[in-house]
Amino acid sequence: MSDILSAKLETERRVIKIVSSYFSVDVKDIEFGLRLIEDLYVDSMGLVEIVMVLNESFGIELPEAGVRKWRTVGDVCWLVECVVEDISR
Repeated sequence: MSDILSAKLETERRVIKIVSSYFSVDVKDIEFGLRLIEDLYVDSMGLVEIVMVLNESFGIELPEAGVRKWRTVGDVCWLVECVVEDISR
């Protein structure tokens, strides 16, 4: 497995673990297509808390413009991967 793919999978695993622990949902039940509002019932305060946890966990600063576009767990993973990748360059 390539280093890039391995790093991407590790990032996704960490994001899913954070999301599942925040919402007390089993990791195996978290899917990329789950909608934050409709399926996980994220409100604005929950969104802020998730951003703070992700920023701290990954040592990053997620851009507000990107966070506003989040609709699914997959969107969260994608943005975190992009920011982590930019930092590692």
